[in-house]
Amino acid sequence: MAPWLSRLRLLSTNRLHQQLSAPNRHRSQSSKRSTSERGAAHSGWRIACLQSARSMSMMGSVLRGSSTAWRTNKPFFVTLVVYVLVALAAAIHWNIRVDFELYSRPFLLFGCGVTVILFALISIRIMLERPPQLFPALRDRLVAYELPYRMIIGLPVVLVLPVFFSLFTSLKRGISRIVPFYADSKIMAIDRTIHGGVDAWLVLHPLLGYGPIIFVMNFFYSLWSVIMFIVLFCVTFSTGNQRLRSQYLVSYVLIWALLGTLAATIFASVGPAFVMPYYGDATFSPLMDHLRTIDAVYPVWSIPVQEVLFANMALDGPQMGGGISAFPSLHVAIATLNAIYLWRFGGLLRWAGAAFLVIIQLGAVYLAWHYGIDGYASMLAAPIIWVVAGRMAKPSPLSTATRPAI
Repeated sequence: MAPWLSRLRLLSTNRLHQQLSAPNRHRSQSSKRSTSERGAAHSGWRIACLQSARSMSMMGSVLRGSSTAWRTNKPFFVTLVVYVLVALAAAIHWNIRVDFELYSRPFLLFGCGVTVILFALISIRIMLERPPQLFPALRDRLVAYELPYRMIIGLPVVLVLPVFFSLFTSLKRGISRIVPFYADSKIMAIDRTIHGGVDAWLVLHPLLGYGPIIFVMNFFYSLWSVIMFIVLFCVTFSTGNQRLRSQYLVSYVLIWALLGTLAATIFASVGPAFVMPYYGDATFSPLMDHLRTIDAVYPVWSIPVQEVLFANMALDGPQMGGGISAFPSLHVAIATLNAIYLWRFGGLLRWAGAAFLVIIQLGAVYLAWHYGIDGYASMLAAPIIWVVAGRMAKPSPLSTATRPAI
């Protein structure tokens, strides 16, 4: 056979083979593509399921967190809501202007400042330990400190506090609209009877009338709000004894409501520093003259603050930290509450709380903010409120049960 004929036959055979095998290749490729597409579809479905599961898990964590926050803080929120409703009703009835955003910015700045300081301290402590990896060590330490749980139970309380204080200050500013100031003369008479016929500051004058002592006393008195918020924030974010935490928070609201609003309105009084400009009564002018004399050498910050408070009485509407009220002393009441709370911890905290209470009571009288009886009434009322709050603050279910996974 001719060579060219053999090559033609071989070429024909190869073409026939390619034509016969082409469908099989197409079917194989189609099968591979189908398998790949099914795998991709299955993988996409699995990813979607995982994402959905994560979303459900996050939603479940949020719901569990909300439930935890409510159950843990229920006595506090119930007490707060009752106060808000009564206070709003009084404000509407007596046409008292309420500014709910009065303390929003200060609380935001204070909260941010405290957060930055705490994270800085924790970070520095971890860096001094020289861990292999800083951020995982920081994360583990925050988890060990129960940060997620602390945020769940504490943040709802912190978020409503600015509204609470704004409402309180608005009502305090409007006390004279409800009951004009009238009770100072009666309170002075009772105070003199208790102290042997003289005003309380005269009893303290031989001991406290020196410039350095007045300066130190005024310094600690000015720290009252700082100490108050430190203790309040520590209690709010505490994870130990939940019944004790709830008892403190309920007591805190009741003291501001019953003593700072209700009793202050019933016994509307301005206090020793204001009896001269308000009533024209010169009874405490010797004390004020003595404080101004000391202020020329040792700063007595109470004097300019008192002048600003009295000047603000002529303004319309609430101002941050505004309002005048003498009986009972809210400063002494909160200091008493903190002393009661810190007493059970023993050691330095116990005696620091008691010492601070004594300083606040002495400063309230000698710096002309209060009559002696104002503090005595608060020191009697605060323990009673503490006991009542203890009955209202039922043990949290989470104090004995396992905490939810966060």
